Amino acid sequence: MSISVTKKLFSLFIVLSYFTCFVIADCYFTSSVTVYIFNGIPASTIDVHVKSGDDDLGHHNITLNLAYHFHFCASIFGNTLFMGDFADNSRSAHFHVYDDDVAQYVNGDFADITNVYWLLKQDGYYLSKEFKPYDDPSWVYRGAWE
Repeated sequence: MSISVTKKLFSLFIVLSYFTCFVIADCYFTSSVTVYIFNGIPASTIDVHVKSGDDDLGHHNITLNLAYHFHFCASIFGNTLFMGDFADNSRSAHFHVYDDDVAQYVNGDFADITNVYWLLKQDGYYLSKEFKPYDDPSWVYRGAWE
């Protein structure tokens, strides 16, 4: 291989590497999503386990007024799904923390940056497009503990 061909291949490699990093880091062509899960239950520690078909984000404990959050790039095909398992000593819940329905609620239409807020309370779990006080009545009730 001649030196000029090697230089061209190396230049192409650098350009492709830069573009790949840019696409991965900046959610090019899709939404950048951050999901926040808040514990609003006094005197409790909630075990949070979130996973998708590709990623298991592990177990995380959140206490009153603290949150667990994670970030991802939504699929350009609109089929991104993250499931959550939640439990403390006396209750548990399992629900989709991000799916097409949640995306539609928080985005309406496509958005470059999306934040999803979940609040775990005594009577169930609630969804919001924006962070607000725990007692704000505009949190949307999505289900009860099991």
